[in-house]
Amino acid sequence: MKKSISGFEVAEKISKSLSKQALLISVDGELKDLNHSISKDSSIKIFTSKDKEGLETIRHDTAHILAMAVQELFPGTQVTIGPVIEDGFYYDFARKEPFTTEDLEKIENKMKEIVDRDEKTYREVWKRSDAIEHFKKKGRNI
Repeated sequence: MKKSISGFEVAEKISKSLSKQALLISVDGELKDLNHSISKDSSIKIFTSKDKEGLETIRHDTAHILAMAVQELFPGTQVTIGPVIEDGFYYDFARKEPFTTEDLEKIENKMKEIVDRDEKTYREVWKRSDAIEHFKKKGRNI
């Protein structure tokens, strides 16, 4: 039976401090989450916030946390476009009224609350047809 190891476990075997800083890995040149199972000899690189790839991961995840916060605080707000950009990230939201300065403070506090929940996240890759069906069931026009 082949043994496998996750990217997180590789980082932990190198050092505890690296396992705390690790954000993602490259396995044979392909970016993967830290929970990716490695079951064959591979070339592995571990990325932290000091690396371009790590910083992009932080920005990507933070954009998702922003979307979660807005949807928790303002149910019915539709998340539209939200890419990572060179200096950070942004999200466009579709809603009837604009956000106020007070709303932005609430959103920031909700984001901190979400981070403090320390929920485990993982990447999912869906077939296009499955993603379309998922959002149709949620009442989104695709």
